[in-house]
Amino acid sequence: MRVRIRGVERAGPPFAFTVGDRRIEAWPGETVAAALVAAGHWTCRETRAGEPRGPFCGMGVCGECTMTIDGQPKRACLEPARPGMVVAVQPARAVLPAAAAPELHESATLEAGVLVIGAGPAGLAAAYAAAAAGADVLVVDDRAKFGGQYYKQPGEGFRLETDALDAQYRAGRERHDAARRAGARFLHRATVWGAFGPEEIAVSTADRRLRIRARRVVVAPGAYERALAVPGWTLPGVITTGAAQTLLRANSVAPGRRVLLAGNGPLNLQVARELARAGVTVVAVAELAPAPGPRALADLFALTTAAPELVREGLGHVAALTAKRVPRLHSTVLVRCEPDASGTRVGRAVLARVDAAGRPRPGTERGYDVDAVCMGYGFAPQSELARALGCEYRHDVARGTLAAVRDFEGRTNVPAVFVIGDAGGLDGAKLAEAEGLLAGVAAARDLGRACPAPLAGELERARRRRVRHRRFQDALWRIYRAPPLSYELATAGTPVCRCEGVDRGTLEGCFASGVRSLGAAKRATRAGMGRCQGRYCGVALAAMAGAHGQPIADDGGWFAPRTPFRPVRIDQLAAKPDA
Repeated sequence: MRVRIRGVERAGPPFAFTVGDRRIEAWPGETVAAALVAAGHWTCRETRAGEPRGPFCGMGVCGECTMTIDGQPKRACLEPARPGMVVAVQPARAVLPAAAAPELHESATLEAGVLVIGAGPAGLAAAYAAAAAGADVLVVDDRAKFGGQYYKQPGEGFRLETDALDAQYRAGRERHDAARRAGARFLHRATVWGAFGPEEIAVSTADRRLRIRARRVVVAPGAYERALAVPGWTLPGVITTGAAQTLLRANSVAPGRRVLLAGNGPLNLQVARELARAGVTVVAVAELAPAPGPRALADLFALTTAAPELVREGLGHVAALTAKRVPRLHSTVLVRCEPDASGTRVGRAVLARVDAAGRPRPGTERGYDVDAVCMGYGFAPQSELARALGCEYRHDVARGTLAAVRDFEGRTNVPAVFVIGDAGGLDGAKLAEAEGLLAGVAAARDLGRACPAPLAGELERARRRRVRHRRFQDALWRIYRAPPLSYELATAGTPVCRCEGVDRGTLEGCFASGVRSLGAAKRATRAGMGRCQGRYCGVALAAMAGAHGQPIADDGGWFAPRTPFRPVRIDQLAAKPDA
């Protein structure tokens, strides 16, 4: 449903596009996915088994919202809605009509002193710092607007009352404006699909294939949310918490009237509060971690001394949800999602209490009637780009993901490449901004640019903030420490790999046979070969391998990064040579 966000107004008039025989109303600034969700149309594609799939990640990573739009397969969550467009549900096996050879894209080469990949908190900070130090800076991002997941902004076409916007909206705009004033250039709706070295970054836009040659590359694509493979998690209407926030903050659309949030970490509280403020009935917030007890007092003190402003913000979320009488359930997990009467979308969510090992306690299940389920069980870094460039990553056993090997400034083992923000670890937006400033100045310094006096002061404050927010993050995740779950609640027939439909039973048999790496599991089962390239099943497969005595020790045991990192059309690859 469409909602009102303070400071964000629709600037009509509305228009329409079609999905099959159905007319869908949309407003300027909305994506195709947002307009469909507002209309209650959740099916975007069909699997080989004929099952419907809908938007899931909301950030172009999963590929579940791929639809045929004006004759071309496109991700509905990133595609702006336009009047008269013809949209169709993407079948499992598309039948392409006979046609003349497509007109090839133009190809061009761009030069940059510093290339920043990603326009979220880390990328914006790096772009500002490098440009302010005098470097030639180019920022590329696959979204239509700057901000990333944390500072996400309303789409073009919304009318904004800047003074009425909340602090998070305003901060993102300030960071972007500062980078632009410093001289950074921005290229939006640009998908980085290949990396062959700092001087050959392959990018695709709507009408061109670009080769970007840069002397320094700052990798800052952020992270994506981890999900929990449970029965029914592939039903349309089951989305990530971040996807719900993108619908809300970027499109002024809520995923439903009755929404349940489940996962691990403070983002679920923030999004629950934002949904409730927009008029959504939040039926429950299920937190996997236990409620903080007396043993957490030291960590709570550490949080308060490291970042009191973030503690106040968190307490505000709790107070707002309490005032709305939203149940907050600790040591509670989503155990399954059930379809509605139509069988085409989620209609019910079932929660259960868990013990310290994450096992559901018998007799504690409780069901909730819902329109949507939002899950956010932590994050995983978008590491494929940096790893393709040769940057070293190690397996973070505590979090079950990869973490970049880098120094205080974000410099990696590849001299020309920096990795900052959540792409290198999982440290939050504030720490990512501090890393961005440090990396931006360091990249400019490599190019012979001196740090001007005003920026030097900011740099020193960034160093202190980085240390302070490191303490904050360490204490935060001790408080939110939860049982490591990824696939354990799935049945034998539950898909663990969403894209290829590979279920738990098949994968368990694969690892039981002695398979020792995720790459070998991919070759044996096709898990990880789909649109998301193993991003959503990789963590679960790594945990499964460990449970069968085949622990993934470092990035060599994970899915190897392969070009293209995102689905790219043949006519974009086979572009005309540079003029």
